[in-house]
Amino acid sequence: MNLTALDELVELRAMAEAELLCAHYETYTPVRFVLIMVATVIASLGTIGNILLLIVFSAKQISNTPATLYPSVLACLDFAICFEYILLFGVDALVSYLKIESLFSLYYVYIVPAYVMARITQLAIPYMLIFATLERLFWTSKNKSNLLKAFHSTTGRHITVIVSLIMCILLRSPSAFAIRVDEYPKCPDFFRTKTTNPREWALESQLYHFFDFQVMTIAQTLVPFVLLVGLNLIIVRRMCSDSVQKEKLPEPTEVCFKEDRLLTQITPVHKSSTTIGLSFPPLKSMSPAVRSAVFTMAAIVTSYLISNILHLSLTVLERSGHQILKSEEDPQMSSTFHTFFSDLVSFVYMFTSAIRIVIYYLCNPKIRGDLIDFFANRKNAVYL
Repeated sequence: MNLTALDELVELRAMAEAELLCAHYETYTPVRFVLIMVATVIASLGTIGNILLLIVFSAKQISNTPATLYPSVLACLDFAICFEYILLFGVDALVSYLKIESLFSLYYVYIVPAYVMARITQLAIPYMLIFATLERLFWTSKNKSNLLKAFHSTTGRHITVIVSLIMCILLRSPSAFAIRVDEYPKCPDFFRTKTTNPREWALESQLYHFFDFQVMTIAQTLVPFVLLVGLNLIIVRRMCSDSVQKEKLPEPTEVCFKEDRLLTQITPVHKSSTTIGLSFPPLKSMSPAVRSAVFTMAAIVTSYLISNILHLSLTVLERSGHQILKSEEDPQMSSTFHTFFSDLVSFVYMFTSAIRIVIYYLCNPKIRGDLIDFFANRKNAVYL
């Protein structure tokens, strides 16, 4: 063996030892950095938008307005998911691309609690949507039992929110004990001296694997989607039926359900003679309020479905250890596909929460009016 070959062998061994001493990492290309920064700006706007929604909902707590507890809690959760995106992804991009040592150290101080809070938030959001949808269903029901009235009373709403949030915390709390920050003090690259890894018991426990994957997939993805689709279809069905029935009255009057913040007002249809059978009437035969409810339901449920299907697909790939997720050149690095796909999943989750105020504004005339009034009042105050 000549000296050149020997030198190359020594260099390869040194590189291999360095890899073992350093943490797994993901590269940030200029394109990826710019995209993450754009997403971080959207998340920042989402935090502001959800705070604004919370202010609008809180300002309308008077006797002749509908309850806004569920939308208010949902706005808080949407704010949390946007803020957590900034902490987990925006800061990570700044650290990895700009090489800020102090920010790197701070990032690994809060990474585990921020990650656990993000998982709790992801689980809680669909159930707040379900409770809000059940409330819409209640207000569109003609026969209201005493049990349903108690469930949708002020006390019932508070109990429902508290119990559901406690359950979400309990279900996701094992994540806090299943992940840790590992340090690699001998690594020559400072920005690869720390990373997060699952604990040994989490890797070895079949029970935890079953709970964290199968059970939580059903609880977070399948059950909420089925309930949201089913409940919203029932609501739209009732609204279509009411709209057609109002057409037959000699002097149609406006019908306003108490939950108009989530349902919008229903006005009679004047140009449709469609009867309600086993299928929905044509979209053109619906009143504007009915169409608004249809579009709101479609936007929320579709965005929820997309984000959860993407998340489920990524989880299956990661749990199976598929080779498509690893770089062919360096097994310690994530593949381009894994990096792009994980970024996409995280962005879609955040984006559906960030644009909630846009969906409300476009599809709900009542909330649109409240937002316009809010800005008009702020403008007058600044002028004065």
